[in-house]
Amino acid sequence: MCWGFLYGCVQAVFYFHTWQFYSSLIFLIVMSCYFKPILNLLLGFIFAIFVVGIQSELFYSYEPDKRVLNEVSELKGIVTEAIAPHKNSLVEVKLIAINNQKIPFYKSVKAQLAIQPDFVNLAQGDEITAKVKLKVFRTRKNNHSFNSELYAFRQQIYFKGTIEALEGRTSAEKTIRQIYRDKLWTVFEKKKLNWLLYGLSTGDKSKTPEETKDHVIKLGIGHILAISGLHVGILVFICFYLVKGAAWVTLSVLPVSYQRLNLNKLYISLSLLISFQYIYLCSFPVSAIRAWLMVAIFSYIFLTGRAVKVAQMLSYALVLVLLLNPFSLLDPGLYLSFIGYSTVVWVLSKTKAHSFFSNSIIRLFLIQFALLISLAPLSIYYFNGVSIVGLLVNLCVIPLLSTVIFPYIILCLLVNGVSSNIDFMFVDYLLSAGLDMTKHYLLDFAWLKWSQLSLETVVLFYLIVMLLLIKHFRVFSLVPAFSMVSSYAISKPLWQVDVMDVGHGTSVLIASDNQVLLYDLGAKYFNFYSLFEHVTLPEIKARGLELRHTIISHDDKDHSGGLEELYAFDNFASLRTFHNGEPLNFCHIKNIKMKNISIQTIWPIENMNSDNNNSCVAKVTGPSGSILLTGDIEFEAEKRLVEQYGQILRSDILLVPHHGSKTSSSAELLEAVKPEIGLISRNYFSPWHLPHKTVKERYSSQNIKLIDTALSGQITINFFDDYYEVEQAREKTNFWVKHRYRF
Repeated sequence: MCWGFLYGCVQAVFYFHTWQFYSSLIFLIVMSCYFKPILNLLLGFIFAIFVVGIQSELFYSYEPDKRVLNEVSELKGIVTEAIAPHKNSLVEVKLIAINNQKIPFYKSVKAQLAIQPDFVNLAQGDEITAKVKLKVFRTRKNNHSFNSELYAFRQQIYFKGTIEALEGRTSAEKTIRQIYRDKLWTVFEKKKLNWLLYGLSTGDKSKTPEETKDHVIKLGIGHILAISGLHVGILVFICFYLVKGAAWVTLSVLPVSYQRLNLNKLYISLSLLISFQYIYLCSFPVSAIRAWLMVAIFSYIFLTGRAVKVAQMLSYALVLVLLLNPFSLLDPGLYLSFIGYSTVVWVLSKTKAHSFFSNSIIRLFLIQFALLISLAPLSIYYFNGVSIVGLLVNLCVIPLLSTVIFPYIILCLLVNGVSSNIDFMFVDYLLSAGLDMTKHYLLDFAWLKWSQLSLETVVLFYLIVMLLLIKHFRVFSLVPAFSMVSSYAISKPLWQVDVMDVGHGTSVLIASDNQVLLYDLGAKYFNFYSLFEHVTLPEIKARGLELRHTIISHDDKDHSGGLEELYAFDNFASLRTFHNGEPLNFCHIKNIKMKNISIQTIWPIENMNSDNNNSCVAKVTGPSGSILLTGDIEFEAEKRLVEQYGQILRSDILLVPHHGSKTSSSAELLEAVKPEIGLISRNYFSPWHLPHKTVKERYSSQNIKLIDTALSGQITINFFDDYYEVEQAREKTNFWVKHRYRF
């Protein structure tokens, strides 16, 4: 029944309302009619659907009054995070009431709110009353950049908006968790490795610089940034002996006979209780919950004398985690934690009977090697690469964690009342120097970049491994192995167009083999958030593409916003062909080849005294199709283009000029191009209400299908020998995310 429940959770969370979900359910129903053991799987499957549905209804859904999204509302809430404190521009607020309608106590409903620069600084824990303008939380959707909507779903963020007027603000009493974190930061703030000591004690990564996060991941020691099973295991071990020592002292003083008492139950229960308090203070990270449940289950088995296999313990722990929150399946930490722990247990079980492996260093080496192999697909999937020095570095780091770093943290806390800046035996200094030296000598070649694996490939890999480890099922591993090989044998597109979802702006990637043309960079917000850096560049890196050419259509900020980041990436090398390395020059009229495609720039051929009408127009042609890229040209430039080129403009795909503005997409241009599809790049919440009604009517009158990034997310068009296929990123959105935000 446990396996049925686990399978049901996976199907209900990832595939609800899809053919995979219904076919799995029908298959189990049919099989249970003929094989009674399957009935337990079916019952577990149905129970999982019930659990997921209840969790979604109770904790992951909230239906506001429609007026909340159409007019200014009165909001009462508590600031849970100052997201951009250096600008004081964005805060996260947990809602208590909207328009005097209280939020049910069991729901966590949050909003991300922009605040005016002249408002008083808001801090975490402040209780506020404000006039706000809210809208549904909706962001850009791209294949290889951070999935903000999925993150918002997990964090119960329902709205985003703007604080129009701040009517009241009181500094609420800090929670126990915040008091704990503030206290520990005062202890470690002056240490060189304050981010590490504080993070290991609290599970809070906010004090860790982004560059440091990137470095430790590349060195293969990213686990030190999270509260892992190792940390919880060490803590339970310490608590057990502290409780045992305290009990021995107490009972030796009191005139009580305790020979008949089962003190192990007391020691284990108290150590589990203390460690659970620590997990609470760390905000219940899934890896820590898994480790605590494993220890609790093992303790129960030990005390009751039952014989349970490790695989059963793992499945019981996973079932308990998913009973508490089945949407933990959306958290990468769940997979990293369980697969990592399973790998360690498997290595220990296979080596315990061999005397050669009794040496702790050899065993640690084998464990790290096995972890490198078992976690590599997940590392590639989530981080686009794998650390090749992690095996060596962890041979030092893991012993240091248990024998040096954790005792050092405890000592710092114990003597904090005497002095908060004592560095016992120069541990902080030596560890910091060691990390700096490691980065200096190993960081440059520590990380092996890898084109991102598909989710299907990752799942098939672990299915093959799992079947190979089960003696009687090894032959069945040929099925997923054949599926994996077949997926690579499927014909690949000869070239590909990706219109990135960058909101109001443009950024188009056109790739042939591993080379790519970039047309425009998108916008840059608040002078620090570049969409080229956060949307387009992750796509290039994830697919392992080489940026050969870049065209900047014109210098409007929604098209050229990421120039600084482009320069940092390639020193403007990709601008040499069409701009002579100068980004804001008019593009040169050229016709070049790039692998399977030709790139022809055809405009501007004269100065139109308008940035929009001077936009660089390019036609890209390849097997089975062509696309016309038009920038922000308007009627005047469109007329000259038609007069100059006529039939040459004909293309299968048209990037709709000027984001669908009514001053563009003339009937003459559409008649000349005769596209089958028009692609609109724009923002969902557009103040200009694009695309304009008359523009949509003109496309409709000529039977041109419009596809809109605001509705579809990233648009991908794959061109094969004699046909092309269109993919839309929002079609891959999880059902529960769609259901909440009504996509």
